[in-house]
Amino acid sequence: MTAVAEIQAPEALEISPAKERLLRVAIDLFYEKGFERTTVRDIAARAGILSGSLFHHFKSKQEILYTAMALTTRSMGESAEAAVQGIDDPVEQLRALVVCELNSIHRESEHAAYVLVDEWRSLDSEHREAVLALRDSSYERCWDVALEGCKARGLLKTDAKIARQFIRGALAWTRNWYRPEGELTIAGLADEVLQSFLKN
Repeated sequence: MTAVAEIQAPEALEISPAKERLLRVAIDLFYEKGFERTTVRDIAARAGILSGSLFHHFKSKQEILYTAMALTTRSMGESAEAAVQGIDDPVEQLRALVVCELNSIHRESEHAAYVLVDEWRSLDSEHREAVLALRDSSYERCWDVALEGCKARGLLKTDAKIARQFIRGALAWTRNWYRPEGELTIAGLADEVLQSFLKN
């Protein structure tokens, strides 16, 4: 079994234009067909290359999925850190994080966040642990600070860790019913979420 420490999460700057193109193609196919039903041949065909050429960039389809998830997780962590930078009020931190996550979920023509959620079980255990370690060191750390701050003020309706799980599920589910072009804005939806989990 590969140790988590041996799996190095990729940096966006390390990704060549050719690899980035393959990742985008793969993400779209994973979104459309699912990871299991997407073949290396499918990815290569849509990218306009021979199947064998894909292996010059990635060792396997699993590595493609991991790279996509790791880069998405790293990007979301950076966005979360930027969203709460300079904000001291935990309620405002929480609102900023909810908006940040909703923007990630509902970004037009961007399927990476969907794939991160929908294909999580397709990632093998070693790579899953590596993505979790990356997520917990940045993205979830921001959420922990905000939720624990709200808890310390007696504002949370439930335990901080339980609240995070409920919020994560609620935000992910909005992809099934929320339409950004409708009357309810992302900011308005974020306020609705906060009212559901915070005491008045």
